[in-house]
Amino acid sequence: MNVRDLGAFLEVSEATVRRDLSALERKGLLARTHGGVIANAIVGHDVPENARLKMNEEEKRRIAFAALDMLDGEETVLLDAGTTALTIALNASAKPNCTYVTTCLGIARALKEQGIKQHYLIGGAHHETNDSYTGSLTIAAIRSLAFDVAFLCVSSIDVHRGVISLGSETYALVQKEIINASRKNVLVADHSKFKAAAFACTATLDELDAIITVTELDLTVKEALLQRNLELKLV
Repeated sequence: MNVRDLGAFLEVSEATVRRDLSALERKGLLARTHGGVIANAIVGHDVPENARLKMNEEEKRRIAFAALDMLDGEETVLLDAGTTALTIALNASAKPNCTYVTTCLGIARALKEQGIKQHYLIGGAHHETNDSYTGSLTIAAIRSLAFDVAFLCVSSIDVHRGVISLGSETYALVQKEIINASRKNVLVADHSKFKAAAFACTATLDELDAIITVTELDLTVKEALLQRNLELKLV
């Protein structure tokens, strides 16, 4: 919830809400985000895609355009299953000569609607939460390919432990193969991904090449990221 909604619900001022949230965070009972709060619990499953698509829409658009600006225009690009990668696909006409590969049915549809001639959908067992494909068929296909760049989506980024993770252990196996198959791995994430913890770790921050995120990050998170040996792009 955000601070304004909490104040209205509890019938107290926003200043009171912020003071109480700070106290609860110090006790480890919740996690603060930009302008709000989330439950301090491990993510064991992901919110359905149609709900996540509405979350932090403006941030995802900024990240998507920054990701596309990173491309020269002729690369083979893996778009991971996730709503930020879907936002990239919805604007892929900005780099129409790239070859796009995805495990997500919704992203493949978006690429077709954008008029992208060279795009591939990797199949397998359908995973409803991300409208994506997983399993041995998916993994075998990824192992037979190579990507210039992969834009990765996650459930959480733990800057203190230095790991990225997903709520789904099944899809985490797929993401690990994507990371191994890509020459450059770029994490695309809005501010909400930096507070939650998720069930299945897929990589350390040291295994990534870059992170594209937003300027609204907490100062402590920014400082922790700047200490890592990766490119940090704030938009």
